Amino acid sequence: MARVAFRFLNRAEVQSLLPSTATLIEVVEQGLRAHGAGEVVLPPKSHIHLDDRFNGHFNILPGFVAPVEAAGVKVVGDYVDNHRVGLPSEVAMLTLYDPATGVPRCLMDATVLTWLRTGAVTGIGARYLARPESSVVAHLGARGTALSNLKTLAALFPLREVRITSKRPESRERLAATVRETLGLDARAVDSAEDAVRGADIVVEATRLERPEILVRESWLEPGALLVTYGWVMAIDPALPFRADKLVVDDWAQCQHGGQLHPLIASGALRREHVHAEIGEIVHGTRAGRTDPGERIIFWHRGFAISDIVLGAWIHEQAEAKGVGTMLTLWDGPDE
Repeated sequence: MARVAFRFLNRAEVQSLLPSTATLIEVVEQGLRAHGAGEVVLPPKSHIHLDDRFNGHFNILPGFVAPVEAAGVKVVGDYVDNHRVGLPSEVAMLTLYDPATGVPRCLMDATVLTWLRTGAVTGIGARYLARPESSVVAHLGARGTALSNLKTLAALFPLREVRITSKRPESRERLAATVRETLGLDARAVDSAEDAVRGADIVVEATRLERPEILVRESWLEPGALLVTYGWVMAIDPALPFRADKLVVDDWAQCQHGGQLHPLIASGALRREHVHAEIGEIVHGTRAGRTDPGERIIFWHRGFAISDIVLGAWIHEQAEAKGVGTMLTLWDGPDE
C-alpha cells in the first residue's frame, strides 16, 4: 500500500514558527549563496494576467535548491485593490516537494513568508552594497513587504531616520507609526518621493503603481547611495541603470521576463554587459559588492523561488520537529 501525505500549515501556524530576524537573514542568504554557486534550478517565473476586469495578476515561481534538498512552487496573487475588501494585496501559497520522489511534503500559507523573504533580500543586498554607516532610509511604498524591509535594515545598519511615502496618506502614516512603535526608530511620513529620497543613504522603491511614473530621479541620489527597487511598474529614472556606478540584479534570466526595468531590456537598451553582478555571485564571493564609498549602486530584485523554498523548508523543518500543522492524505491505496 502506498500512502502519500503532506503537512498543511495555515497562516497562524506559519506565524508561530517564524525565525528571528538574524536567522531569517542567515536562511535566505544561504539560498542566495547557493544561487551564486550554481546549486539551484530556477526556471523563469510565470506572470499571468487573467482579465482586464481584475486589477491584478498571478506569479508562479518554481525552483529547486540542492543544499537544502527541497523543490517547490509558490503561487502568489498580486491584486492592487484588495485593500478595498480587507485583504492583503499579496496572497500566496507555497508547496514543497521531495525532489527524489516528486511527492508533496508541505503546503503552507506563504503570504507572510513572501513579505519576510523580500525584506531579507533587501537587507542582504544592502549589507553588501550600501555603506556600512548608512543611517537614513527612504522607503517608497507601504505594501506588506515594507515593514520587513525596514526590520532587516534596522538589524544591519545604525539607522537614525526613516522617511516613508506612498500614494495613500493613511498607509504611509500607519507604517510610520508601526515603525516607531515596533522598531523604536525615528520614522515619519512625507508627502513626496523627493522629500524622502534626497539625502537618503538607502532608498527602497517598493511601490505598487498601476502605470509608469518616475518617483526616483537620478539627480536626487547622493554619491554613495544605494537604490533597492522591486516594484513591478517602472518607477525610477530610466537613465539610472546606465549612470549608476553598479547595477546588481537577483537573476538576469528572470529579469528578461518582466518587472521594473524590463522595458529597457525589451527595447535592447539594457543588456547583460550593463549588469555588474547577480547578488548571489556577490554573496558567494565570486564578484565584489561595494568597493568605494562614493559609488551609487542600484539593486533590482524581482524575487525568485529560491528564497521562498529555503525559508519554507526551514519553517517545514520546525513544524516537523514541533508537531505543528495538519497531516493531509493525498491518497492511501495500492501502488499503480
